[in-house]
Amino acid sequence: MTSQFEELLKALGKIFNLSLQMDQSHACSLRIHENFTIQLQLDPTQEHCWIFSKIVEVPPGKFRENVFQETLKANGQADPRPAIFCYLSQTNQLALYQKYPLSTLNGENLAGFIGAFLQVGELWQKAIVSGQVAPPSINDSNPFGLK
Repeated sequence: MTSQFEELLKALGKIFNLSLQMDQSHACSLRIHENFTIQLQLDPTQEHCWIFSKIVEVPPGKFRENVFQETLKANGQADPRPAIFCYLSQTNQLALYQKYPLSTLNGENLAGFIGAFLQVGELWQKAIVSGQVAPPSINDSNPFGLK
């Protein structure tokens, strides 16, 4: 018998032209590129699909404090948000997650959610790796950083 999550992975796989299956942990990882992997998994109640990804290691210090301030601001934005920031202290990793009711998902809308999630993750990853505490704001009226 095929589960609703397996059917969702099959539909998503058709969109991405991939064969997607659950692993032994009942999750599915999508390696987007060398530095970005997204994991899909059901919550314990099997009512929500979680999207999760580690973004980048952020070492201790003032820079990390500033990154956290910016991610807290991002987490405070109104819904719908494509992703919510979290921190994995064991590995000093900034990460993203989001959950969606499984009953509302199909391959198409999950692909769209993954696309928005990926965009947020890559923007933040690129910014932090380049020494910025956050990506430039899309609505930034001062693109050259003049004060």
